[in-house]
Amino acid sequence: MNGPDKNKTPETLESLSGRIERITFTNEENGYTVMHVKLPRQKNLLTVVGNLSSPVVGEFIEMEGSFVNSPNYGRQFKISKHRLMAPTTEPALKKYLGSGLIKGLGPVLAGRLVDRFGDKTLDVLEKTPERLTEVEGLGANRRESIIDAWRKASGMKRLMSFLAEFGVGPAVAMRIIRRLGDGADELIREDPYRLAYEVSGVGFATADKVAKTIGLKPDSPRRLEASLLFALSTQADEGHVFCPDAPLIKQAAALTPEAGEEALWSALGRLILEGRVKSEPQMEPGGANDIYLPKLNRAENWVAQDLLGILHTRPLIEVPRLEKALEWAESSLGLNLSEGQREAARLALEKKALIITGGPGTGKTTITRIITTIFSAVKAKIALVAPTGRAAKRLSTATGLPAKTVHRLLEYSPLAGGFMRGPKNKLDVDVLLVDEASMVDIQLMNQLVGALPHQARLIMVGDQDQLPSVGPGRVLADMMESGTIAVARLNDIYRQAQGSQIILAAHQVRQGLFPESSPDRDNGDFYFIEENDPAQVLSKIVYLVSRKIPDKFGLDPMEDIQVLTPMHNRDLGTESLNQVLSDTLNPSAAHSVQRFGRKFKLGDRVMQLRNNYNRDVFNGDSGRVEKIETESQELSVNFEGRSVIYDFADLDELTLSYAVTIHKSQGSEFPVVIIPMVKSHYIMLRRNLLYTAITRGRRFVVVIGSTEAVRKAVSTDHELKRHSRLALKLSGQGRALDPRMLAHPSSR
Repeated sequence: MNGPDKNKTPETLESLSGRIERITFTNEENGYTVMHVKLPRQKNLLTVVGNLSSPVVGEFIEMEGSFVNSPNYGRQFKISKHRLMAPTTEPALKKYLGSGLIKGLGPVLAGRLVDRFGDKTLDVLEKTPERLTEVEGLGANRRESIIDAWRKASGMKRLMSFLAEFGVGPAVAMRIIRRLGDGADELIREDPYRLAYEVSGVGFATADKVAKTIGLKPDSPRRLEASLLFALSTQADEGHVFCPDAPLIKQAAALTPEAGEEALWSALGRLILEGRVKSEPQMEPGGANDIYLPKLNRAENWVAQDLLGILHTRPLIEVPRLEKALEWAESSLGLNLSEGQREAARLALEKKALIITGGPGTGKTTITRIITTIFSAVKAKIALVAPTGRAAKRLSTATGLPAKTVHRLLEYSPLAGGFMRGPKNKLDVDVLLVDEASMVDIQLMNQLVGALPHQARLIMVGDQDQLPSVGPGRVLADMMESGTIAVARLNDIYRQAQGSQIILAAHQVRQGLFPESSPDRDNGDFYFIEENDPAQVLSKIVYLVSRKIPDKFGLDPMEDIQVLTPMHNRDLGTESLNQVLSDTLNPSAAHSVQRFGRKFKLGDRVMQLRNNYNRDVFNGDSGRVEKIETESQELSVNFEGRSVIYDFADLDELTLSYAVTIHKSQGSEFPVVIIPMVKSHYIMLRRNLLYTAITRGRRFVVVIGSTEAVRKAVSTDHELKRHSRLALKLSGQGRALDPRMLAHPSSR
């Protein structure tokens, strides 16, 4: 292939080839890349842009495309098709192997390998890796590490090249490898539809494209079954525990319009017969059924069974002279309970299971202190848990007793691949108190009550007006609605909270009223700032975070101020806010790494995006980047004094956290919270969203945006009701429970 013909028009397709010399940008989500290529007999490097399958410096590329003129960057070659090939010359091999492709192999060691094996270096790594012993100074551990990294890297390159044909970028390809393993390409060829319902971010349409390339027909039973499983998984992602059969068929029909609903009903029948989905008849006449993923059906049934087992078993620990105990606890703690608080505490000491619910300033923490003080006095074994690390730490501070996350209480073991505590190895506790209970989804609740002895007491503390759990279910609401479990509702705002405009604003939002700013403009703690232009909102947020609030309160913007936004994308979403805030608050970091469309700098605030039991970090945990090692391709994050190491390939587990979504902030509190709320957020604006955001702030809260957007939030109280049958099963109206399971919970 020859050099570019400057006389051709931009629309003319050309074929070019050359060596990749430099990669200046890659979007790991879609593979869009900007790079510079050395063409034969051309002095200047050619700027090339397009979606590529994970290119590496030093590789040879054959490409088809056309020249375009960018107003900002000048003449570029835009790729429409391409093929990447490993280099064969020694200089190119040194660049290729030293580019960071292989963990632990930097430019110096890459040079030594190529000096020893020449143009046969890749053959040695692929076919005779034992020959690495010929490289002087390369120890056994380093050799094994390089061999393992090469195998993974070459396998990943094959998979990425295969998936790039279907528009799958490197970030999703990495998720596929983590879920399906190193042989992912073979597994995908065996059953491409597992991409749709086993790997988040792929989707049915992409899996369908792959399936067509390997010859699966539109009416293939495997395709129809996959559309139903994908539709059911989508429902679970939206918070539903099940989906009624008719809507499920319609959703699958939208994915496979040429198949027809009759064929989908047959496919659903096969899935039920094979146990790949579970079906429960609805209570109403008409023959309709509710369709579950098996794991969610088991979780819902077992939660109902265990809760009923707890309710119908006598406790081992009783509190004698209950009224005297309450008086003693009040005196010991220097508290003066209202009658409503005293009744809530009384119920907690009497009932086997109790829900305590109320908004900020209504006394939930006070009651928790009273309860734990009395149960400690009668030598009860108490376990305090919360869904997040921050919430557990706050609970421990409030009570003076150790508190854990649910995962740590139940002793999750990465080695065993599950929780060590469960029906066959119960917790040794008399009282379990769960804080921030609104965050608990059906699967986490199943793990909790499955590990709780039936003679133990269960106390759930939460705010029913907050956002529901991120995972499937509406556990707290269902338990309250069942009428089976006692509920203590706290409505009064107590004297120490009445001076807080944050708390008053939160209760105004809960009642559907526009939240009022503090009357004292200099010493208040809650303000609404009117601003309709998103660009001006962003500018004011940057000013508040970087100058105004730190100067006024003496706070550290990197630690004490949190921006909470309704959305990831669009105006003032987390993506745009985090980039601007990182550049403002951490502008000159010495080291950085860019992966999966995100740039991480030394000192950046970051947040874990999903549970990783091997690293012992969980969805929503926040920390700071403390080290970036380019050669070993590792980044270290400090999570509250504990260092956790990430391979660069795993950085899609992290995101910047100067700004986080309101959903991700559940269970956390911050000294200062800033909440942008503009018209482009309309799709997300709900009363419980704004209420949750305001209640995250302790010392100072600012809502900045349009009056219209805030009014939309406070006036929108209807929430998409999640499909769940837990309330019915607890009240005895749902599917009949097996009495043997109540008697022998360990028979799961």
